[in-house]
Amino acid sequence: MRSIQGALSEVAYAERSCQYLTDALRAVETTVQGITELADIQESGIEAATRDTAGQIRYHLELATRYAEEWRNHIENIAT
Repeated sequence: MRSIQGALSEVAYAERSCQYLTDALRAVETTVQGITELADIQESGIEAATRDTAGQIRYHLELATRYAEEWRNHIENIAT
């Protein structure tokens, strides 16, 4: 069944992409944990970068989760 193989392939791709994201987030965590002192301007820069970037990541993760749920529902509705 071609459609099943296609769906499973896309799931595997998304799972690998999630692992890449996890690896990137761990790298950010390691970098942040290695910081010992900051000047006020550096503190402000990190706060801004964190606010902006974390917000974008959070938005896209929530959107991707919603898409995955919709995909599952759609397939379930077709197959039953």
